[in-house]
Amino acid sequence: MKYLLADAIVYNDEDGSVSLINAPDEDAQILTCTANTILKLLVQHHGNVIERDTFLHEVWDRRGLQGSNNSLNQYISILRKMLASLLPDALFIVTVPKTGFMLSSDVTVTPQEEAPPAAKMAKPAWRARPERLFCGALTLAIVTLCLWITAIKPVNPQREIHLLTHIGSCPVYTFTPLADVFHEKAIALAQTLQQDGHLPCLKNSIFYMHIQRTLFYGHEGRLVLSQCSLTRDKASACRTLYYYEW
Repeated sequence: MKYLLADAIVYNDEDGSVSLINAPDEDAQILTCTANTILKLLVQHHGNVIERDTFLHEVWDRRGLQGSNNSLNQYISILRKMLASLLPDALFIVTVPKTGFMLSSDVTVTPQEEAPPAAKMAKPAWRARPERLFCGALTLAIVTLCLWITAIKPVNPQREIHLLTHIGSCPVYTFTPLADVFHEKAIALAQTLQQDGHLPCLKNSIFYMHIQRTLFYGHEGRLVLSQCSLTRDKASACRTLYYYEW
């Protein structure tokens, strides 16, 4: 459904597009899956406080993901910056200390009526949007990654995986070699993600990390960190934490 926020911003909770009213379609900003789910909750509960636990359950747990208060804070910050870039003088998201967040009651939220059936028929029946393709591709990649992890034997990892560092006594492997100049940055990201995601170094466990190279150049990127237990020289019982954006 489309909503008009503060009489100025059009938000579509189906595709995550956000734009100023009457702006061309190509000017719309497209939210990531996680950011869109958070904004959708805020809009649906307009004027009411949503507790942090509710966000974590609805945005991450229901999708089989590992969330944290830190990741929630990051996405709230991303949404605030995006909305402020469109309407700087309006306060959209209010922090309720020790409780959660809410979409300010001072911001008007007006549901937009659907287009007439005839107008809908004139459009293609289905159109693949980039953010849907990305979500599907990322989900497929994560599933493939987990299946591949359970099948490999770390006793001879040199041919397939590459040792980055250790977290405690647990090795951290990457699936592609990294240039020496990137090692320090990659290690810092691995440690931060491990701490924020509460993935401890347990006995007979290892970590696997995938890092998007754009992070090394100061741009937004995506991280995947899996903690797996070793059973009979194979990785199993993996817990995976990933960020759509950093």
